[in-house]
Amino acid sequence: MHDRIGYEGSLEDAEVIGRSPQSYIAAGESVSTFVGKQVTTKLAQHGLEDIEGEEWYSLKIPLAALYDMRDEYGDVRMRNMGRNVPEHVEFPPELSEVENALPGINQAYTQNHRGSEIGSYEFEQAGSNEGVMICENPYPCEFDKGLIKGVAKKFADSHVTVEEVGDQCRSEGGQHCEYRVEWI
Repeated sequence: MHDRIGYEGSLEDAEVIGRSPQSYIAAGESVSTFVGKQVTTKLAQHGLEDIEGEEWYSLKIPLAALYDMRDEYGDVRMRNMGRNVPEHVEFPPELSEVENALPGINQAYTQNHRGSEIGSYEFEQAGSNEGVMICENPYPCEFDKGLIKGVAKKFADSHVTVEEVGDQCRSEGGQHCEYRVEWI
């Protein structure tokens, strides 16, 4: 599957719970009503309609829709969608600061995805207001970059930057992407 370029995990048994693609629609609507409709249409074109929040669906479907949108509308739209996802999902009450919310991305990911090779998000704190996130999963790089920024902004008091710093990128055939995250 050319869509995932560098990610090599098999998605044969990978599933996503319905509330995740529902959050992509809501995140699209946060960008604009038009974008929300585009997400809904893309999911439907790939066979995902009338999504039930607690049902499990093949992960290949929403991924195909996201990659289609990335290819048609660009990286900025993917980043904006990813950035808006945290506004449409529930966070456990114990996640109240950037320092524990960023490692919590992987916990949320594994609660909403299942299968033998779904990948991961690994965060390592590198200072009082910075850290490194390694994304080794099948999602578009720019979606992940926006998601990381959105989670950090939800819990930070002010400015957040997310910069790709690794020596490889999934969009260029690498197995993972690495981002430096800084917040004030």
